[in-house]
Amino acid sequence: MPALQKIIDIQKVGRFEKLNVPGSLRFSQVTLFFGENGWGKSTLADILRSLTRNQPGIIRGRETLATGGRQKVILLVDGQQSAFDGSAWTGPRPRVAVFDQVFINENVYSGDSVSHDHLKRQYGLVVGAEGVALIGRIQTVDKELKEVGQALKEKEGVLQATAATLGLPRMSASDFADLTRLEYADNVIAEKEREVRRATEKEQIRAASLPQPLPVPTPAADLTAALVQSVDGVATDLHRRLQDHIARHAAGRDAPPHEAWLEAGLAFDDTQDCPYCGQELHDRSLIDLYRDYFSEAYKALASEVKQRRQTLERYGRGEFRQAISTRTDTNRAAIGNLKTLTGEGCEATLDIEALSDAMEAAAAALDRVFQQKQEDLITPVAADEYENLARQWDSGRVAIVAYNQEIATYGERIEGIRRAQAGVNLDSVRNELAVLQARKKRYEAETAAIVANRQTLMDRQKALKDGKDELRDQLTAHTKRVTEGLGTTINAYLDRLGAGFQIDYQPPNYRGKEPAAEYAILINKTPVPPRADDIAGPSFKNTLSSGDKSVLALALFLATVNTDPHLAETIVVFDDPFTSMDEFRRTFTVNEINKLTNRAAQVFVFSHELGFLRLLWDRIDQGKITSCAIQTGAPGMASLATFDLEQATRPRNETERMKMIQFIDATEGDPGEIRALLRKVLEHFYRNGDPELFDADEMLEGIIRKIEAAPADYRYKGALDDLKDINFYTRNFHHAPVHGSVTENTPVEELKTYCRRVRELTRGSP
Repeated sequence: MPALQKIIDIQKVGRFEKLNVPGSLRFSQVTLFFGENGWGKSTLADILRSLTRNQPGIIRGRETLATGGRQKVILLVDGQQSAFDGSAWTGPRPRVAVFDQVFINENVYSGDSVSHDHLKRQYGLVVGAEGVALIGRIQTVDKELKEVGQALKEKEGVLQATAATLGLPRMSASDFADLTRLEYADNVIAEKEREVRRATEKEQIRAASLPQPLPVPTPAADLTAALVQSVDGVATDLHRRLQDHIARHAAGRDAPPHEAWLEAGLAFDDTQDCPYCGQELHDRSLIDLYRDYFSEAYKALASEVKQRRQTLERYGRGEFRQAISTRTDTNRAAIGNLKTLTGEGCEATLDIEALSDAMEAAAAALDRVFQQKQEDLITPVAADEYENLARQWDSGRVAIVAYNQEIATYGERIEGIRRAQAGVNLDSVRNELAVLQARKKRYEAETAAIVANRQTLMDRQKALKDGKDELRDQLTAHTKRVTEGLGTTINAYLDRLGAGFQIDYQPPNYRGKEPAAEYAILINKTPVPPRADDIAGPSFKNTLSSGDKSVLALALFLATVNTDPHLAETIVVFDDPFTSMDEFRRTFTVNEINKLTNRAAQVFVFSHELGFLRLLWDRIDQGKITSCAIQTGAPGMASLATFDLEQATRPRNETERMKMIQFIDATEGDPGEIRALLRKVLEHFYRNGDPELFDADEMLEGIIRKIEAAPADYRYKGALDDLKDINFYTRNFHHAPVHGSVTENTPVEELKTYCRRVRELTRGSP
């Protein structure tokens, strides 16, 4: 049965810059450790946790600050050294179960809340070694599943990329792998490629642009109709008088030599002045004559003549030439493209330069005739002045109409070809070709190897998933067996501890990567979840008192260690197990620890409560038990020494050190008596601290002399200055008064200072 026999050395770990341990101090089956808060009990618990878990980081995280040197721990386990050299453990690693705040924070709750991590770690604790082994196997399967999934994803990516390269971007890897072999692949693909080419040509024909008709000039008859028009209702005498007026006033001026300027001037007749010369008018008869002359019919004819001239001017600017030149060039390219695609050509031609020259010349000549008409709208223009020009105009127009007719006929032929090919779907034919090429590619050696590898990975993935499901079923069944028994055990503990609640374990939660414990707290038979997202809802946080939470943690620990089949090989450690629990639960805790002493390999109890340790001392078989204490003895000094628990727990009013502490805390006691007690406290501490060096009746002066004579590395060497000061301070207050000595007052605050110095030197002392 494994046992931790002794601590050989601890350096630079937590409180222990160096922990001095007498060579004679060995641990029993049950060892009680007394230590005041903050003096290293939790450090010892963490050292044992680091050892059993083989987690060096636990110790490295507790490195003593602001000191040099390397961390070191040496323990004696079953006659062999378990050593930590600052980076790793060597030697035997016994099984150790530690109940302390770390256990609670890891497995039950932190602060007042339960997290998902607590439930995960608690699950591992609950299911034990067999369950943890199953969890490990599941995690191994998960790891391989991830690797297989990644490899499978890579293979499927290659297959999908291959399909996309062939023109099938939406084809899945599974569809590609399922393609059937294509017999006579090259011949079948060649025929389909020809079909694609034909379909491509048909699509090109469908999308090709058709030649467009040229703009057709206005027929000459429509163009010249305004030249022969007059205006009804305009008297001959009125017309003659107006013409004479224009002739008289236009001579030698830049104004237009026609009626238009007169018509425009009437718009400004809003005064008594002439709208043309600006002179005052006494007789408006001529203005009235103008108004009668420029009737609505007159204005309509003037507008038409003006529009005709604007049309003819565009020819003079080359706009007609540019329009038909651009359009015929475009048509020539369209006809050439269509002939290449269909074999159908078009012979429509036009001499653009000659036609444009003729039309522009006719337009210029006709514009001059229209200018004449504009000067005298009332008088029709004789037909012989423009008939030849009209014929020249219509000749060009006929050439354009003939060209357009040929273009239209050609367009109808092309549309007929398009209608005959309307049933062809190029995308469909291309997709059929891509599928044929994919079927061929699928069975090429390199691709076939990828498909086969993918199938192997899929088979492995399925086998792993099936195996994982089977392992989870086993874990669930194991968990059910364990938790049913564990739940009963925990509830029995809770009942004996007087808790007002019970626990109901349920099948584990598999929603995360690792399984987690699933349970409810039953309060008045009402289930309360350990976690709650709604702060207003009942949960572990707001339904259990601080004491109840500590009771639950202790019950869980006791239940798990007592159901552990390897308990006989386990060192069980309790670090202040009674903290935060009600007083009436003290005896229960003592009894449960006593029961473990008959089943566990060893039991260690760390506590700062002497009364609790005394209960254990009285309850446990004296043949199994040892007590020791973490003590000071010198500034910065820590020692682990044997400890007289019975002496330390005498009635409080009989303990010198307790009287000294009461004086520090409450100023209780006679100052002279307390001053004399300082020597007794120091003498008692050092006699017990090193009985090999100091006699049982050694006085303070003798203790000082022996420490002075001791080697430089003696553990109490650092206390010399303090001991000498206190010896001098108390020289007149030991035993009977010294003859001839001076009577001294004892100021309270000064005495308290010396009391505090003695307290620091004797931590861990009765």
